[in-house]
Amino acid sequence: MPKITGNLVNAYYVCKRKLWLYAHEIGPDKSHQLLEIGRLYDTSTYKRDKKEITGEGMKIDLLKKREGELLVGEIKKTSKFELAAKMQLAYYLYSLKEQGIELEGELLVPKERKRERIKLDDPLIRELETSMEEIEAILNNDKPPVAEKVKYCRNCAYNDFCWS
Repeated sequence: MPKITGNLVNAYYVCKRKLWLYAHEIGPDKSHQLLEIGRLYDTSTYKRDKKEITGEGMKIDLLKKREGELLVGEIKKTSKFELAAKMQLAYYLYSLKEQGIELEGELLVPKERKRERIKLDDPLIRELETSMEEIEAILNNDKPPVAEKVKYCRNCAYNDFCWS
């Protein structure tokens, strides 16, 4: 079974079918316009902060210092998937906490000049642990969940896997 990662947590909150496809290494069209824009945001924003820290199940966009405090940053091009992004960041904070590193995070949307502080508290941990159990159940299936039309389908890089 694929290991849970921050990207899989994010996908869970957007589309269960996308989660299964991504976890089983069935990738979307890499030249999809929105994926390219996302990569551009990753490379062109917050240049002064430490970029992309990789760990087991994690690809943290940046670590930054604010007022003497180290924060884990997750950069998104839009707040359209805010819950998914928040839970992805919560997963990173949770994984770091399991390794003895307790930090807070910031969800960053440069285009909207938006910044949201994320603190790993008990309700957030419970929600994350519940979603991780459900993710494992989805990943254990031999087939992806049935395609369901959601508001994000029109611009999804996986659109062809569901509606062709």
